[in-house]
Amino acid sequence: MKFPWYIWIPRILIILVSLFAALFSIDVFEGQDPLWYQLLGLLIHNIPVLLILLTLILTWNRPLTAGIIFGSLTLIFTILIAIYFTKSFWWDVLFFILPLLICVSLFFLTHFKAGNPKSTDEVA
Repeated sequence: MKFPWYIWIPRILIILVSLFAALFSIDVFEGQDPLWYQLLGLLIHNIPVLLILLTLILTWNRPLTAGIIFGSLTLIFTILIAIYFTKSFWWDVLFFILPLLICVSLFFLTHFKAGNPKSTDEVA
């Protein structure tokens, strides 16, 4: 088996968290604006989701790089949530931060289980 189970779980979790975050942008279609403005609003709301998915694609076979980048994004995201969403902080932690922390941990586990510490960013 080329890729063990612990490399697929963070990838799937990041995709699921991204899809969950994208669900919140569907409310742009509730207004009376023209379709062009609604589609533009949908694109603007989904820029963070697209950046997360692009990061996942670019770091697909580089678990150490993915762990570092997603760890940094998780830290920034936690700080922003703590500052701006104090009322729903624990729900946000449960649905966004915890899955991302699991992903970061599994990316680092994948890197260190690969067995070749000299070859950074390579999966067995």
